[in-house]
Amino acid sequence: MTAHRKLPKGPHSLSRDEVAGTQRARLIDAVLENVGTRGYLGTTVGHITATAGVSRTSFYQQFTDKQDAFLAAYRVLSNDFINQGVAVAAAAPTPLEAVAACGDFLVDYVHRRPTAVRAVLLEIFALGDAGLQAREEVLRAGEAVFDRTVLWLRSTDPALPAPPPFTARAVVAATIELITQAIWQATEDAYDQTREAVRHIWLLGMFGHQSLNR
Repeated sequence: MTAHRKLPKGPHSLSRDEVAGTQRARLIDAVLENVGTRGYLGTTVGHITATAGVSRTSFYQQFTDKQDAFLAAYRVLSNDFINQGVAVAAAAPTPLEAVAACGDFLVDYVHRRPTAVRAVLLEIFALGDAGLQAREEVLRAGEAVFDRTVLWLRSTDPALPAPPPFTARAVVAATIELITQAIWQATEDAYDQTREAVRHIWLLGMFGHQSLNR
């Protein structure tokens, strides 16, 4: 994506804020590319600026250090993914169709950007407590999506009981594990199987507890 965000050569009419925004976007892309390929510990600021085509001075105008840049990239990609997924779900006519559409969207997104998603899912642990805190924020956002889907489903079927505590966390954590496996295997079959498994785990989370209450 960085190549598509390069500034025009020569004189241009972009404002200072527009230039800074374009450079930041390129740096974000470069962070994800390098961390997803080299790992967080193997990535340097020099790697990031070289990939982005941005000077070190510009880097430090945007971020305090490599960790700050990675946390920013982590939040950008995670928010983009969640917001797009919510939009896909909102366009579906029923909760069950929303689950199917989101499962397809999730796997297709990962399939398109495996390196970036690998950086977000795996390398965030290299940041220690700061990474765990950022990951917790994303997990809670994912849980909120699950909870809203359940509320929508229960509005169409008032007799459906609410899932027990921690169901949302279990579903989101399982989804992340399934995605991680698909990226690791990196085959079409793995992505297809993940698509079905994600759909199943969400439906299980929404309906599976019924059998336990009988």
